[in-house]
Amino acid sequence: MEAGFWRYLFGVIALAVYLKHSFPKWNTFKKHITGILIVGVLGLFCFNLLLFVGLIYTSSINASLIISLNPIVTLILGYFTFGTRISYKQIAGAIISLIGVLYLLTKGNLLNLDQLVFIKGDILILLAMVLSSFYHIWVKKYSVNISNQHFTFFTNLICLISFTLITPFFIEVHSVNYGVQFWIVMILFGVFGTAITYFLWNKGLSIIGASKAGLYMNIVPLSTAIITVLLGKELTQFHIISGLLIFIGLIVSQMETRKVVHNN
Repeated sequence: MEAGFWRYLFGVIALAVYLKHSFPKWNTFKKHITGILIVGVLGLFCFNLLLFVGLIYTSSINASLIISLNPIVTLILGYFTFGTRISYKQIAGAIISLIGVLYLLTKGNLLNLDQLVFIKGDILILLAMVLSSFYHIWVKKYSVNISNQHFTFFTNLICLISFTLITPFFIEVHSVNYGVQFWIVMILFGVFGTAITYFLWNKGLSIIGASKAGLYMNIVPLSTAIITVLLGKELTQFHIISGLLIFIGLIVSQMETRKVVHNN
């Protein structure tokens, strides 16, 4: 939780420095306050809060596989929000991905579905994933009439304020006595993993749309699995199979139907 505070603190500072010659005015914030608060509080802060707490009770691999359903959920939300058409291939892909998640939650034994018990951490990660899907929709909806850099700054600032208010309730009171390595990691995470990442992500999302942007969330389980192996942790068979099912489902859902042209 505390890491989230430092991450967004350095991220907001980096964005403020970048905007020193074109700093957003208060009127800009007031004009777009609804979208900024929704994205900042729900799309960023609540997503991170659920993710951090959820990871306490479940593994990083479970979390990454559940989050990999983001493109499918974003696709469904896009249909109800913007009227984006959903094809049969996308429905098939959603079903395959769902089977992959169920395979994960049953630890490789789908016959035990009737005995399926959701771990608290998995449920929290699932809620975080839904919020991240809504994030794509909200950014596309609310960032239309405001510059990407100003929208990114304001939403990250709201997230930082939220972390500032709640972080003291999750950590013990102690003197800040971190080493140099900690501050280097936090600054890099804030600048590159927060400021630059959200700036580029929001910009790309506004260009290609929520559904296509969500596809890039697919790298989460792959990168997590690679890092897990590099750290010497066990990667079980049901993790691999469920990951493959989710990936196959996502690939199928993104396949475009090609029109066959017959020449007479």
